[in-house]
Amino acid sequence: MAKLNILTHPLVAEYLTILRDKNTDKHNFCVAIDKISYFLAADIYKNLSLESYPITTPLKKTKGFRVKENVVIMPVLRAGLGFTKGFIDLYPKVKVSHIGIFRNEHTLQPVNYYFKFPPVKDKNNTKVIILEPMIATGGSAIYAIKKLFEIGIKKVFVASLIAAPEGIKEINNSFSKSQNENITVTVCAYDEKLNDKGYIVPGLGDAGDRMFGTV
Repeated sequence: MAKLNILTHPLVAEYLTILRDKNTDKHNFCVAIDKISYFLAADIYKNLSLESYPITTPLKKTKGFRVKENVVIMPVLRAGLGFTKGFIDLYPKVKVSHIGIFRNEHTLQPVNYYFKFPPVKDKNNTKVIILEPMIATGGSAIYAIKKLFEIGIKKVFVASLIAAPEGIKEINNSFSKSQNENITVTVCAYDEKLNDKGYIVPGLGDAGDRMFGTV
């Protein structure tokens, strides 16, 4: 099974409440998503590996550290863009990939329309973080993960606000045991279920629509 990590923090709980509230306006919705992105980034970046190298302080020679693998974030367009600032601010060396996926409202299946991955020296030594605010049916996350495995990425993380049990189950069922061992999903909340329209309950509605004012 893919590893499911639920991020617990008092401030995350408060910001998530702002996102859930139907009366929150576009500006405050975007601010809350931006704030949460820093907590998600800090939590997921704990999984990065370090290598040591010699440095000299004003007093003596000593040992310093740096991240040794390539790190790529991949926002799922368009809602995933709301997470990018926190991940880039905390680690400016991160490269940015983009994947465009929308959900067919009739079939609830993902439809891909764009994929661009930056050049990296060694894909075996690359960790990719998919930025997907809502894991409902799981279709978009699954498509993105499969695309990364196809191009040779071995280790994948998914950063999300809210996941439904159905979506997490689909992720687990879509990959082999060895693949699932290399997938980590970090969410701020694990909600009750999906409704008959494929929306997470209690959820927060359509994150992209609320973020971009297209409700």
